[in-house]
Amino acid sequence: MTHLGEVSQFPMDLKLDERLREVPESARVRGIFFRLLEQDLAKRGLKERSTWEWEGVLGEQPRSYRLYSLRPLLLAYASAGELVGPERSEGLRNVFRGVCVPYSESWFGHGLKRFLQPDLMRALQWVEKCREHFCDYGRWRLQSEGSGRATLHMVDEYLWIESAHRGGCEGLLDACGVSGEVTVELDSPFAGRLRIRWT
Repeated sequence: MTHLGEVSQFPMDLKLDERLREVPESARVRGIFFRLLEQDLAKRGLKERSTWEWEGVLGEQPRSYRLYSLRPLLLAYASAGELVGPERSEGLRNVFRGVCVPYSESWFGHGLKRFLQPDLMRALQWVEKCREHFCDYGRWRLQSEGSGRATLHMVDEYLWIESAHRGGCEGLLDACGVSGEVTVELDSPFAGRLRIRWT
């Protein structure tokens, strides 16, 4: 069973210890992402293999719209990536891909759901414009490059761009019902871009 705070268990591919040291204490994220993680693991039959004791960590059960420190979420998603596997970074990518559609179907994601089908570009524009609905740190900028091509630039993004956000963007492709691929370019651990191509 995995507990929050056991940072040493995670392999170097996530560089979790280093990430936790560098993420500002002020970085916060909406409580819905704690809930979505629990739902995703339950759907996979893995919820009982991990315990996060939210009341002890957050002071309460997470409320969907309230902002919470990002650090416990990093720990929780890293442990989920380990459970989903086979490699932790791929497991993390898989988890983020899996939570996109349930997020769009939650009350919190109804605004996004209006744009999901069939126009992926409008969905990406909504995500860029409404970033403050997700967290209170970092900057995203969407660059359209013609039909079926876009790049999402990320700065001061403390979740894993190469696995978590790549998986989330792949989940957005799934939710929009389009085929495509997402590639990653990193400038640093907290800055880079997702190149999105679809048909």
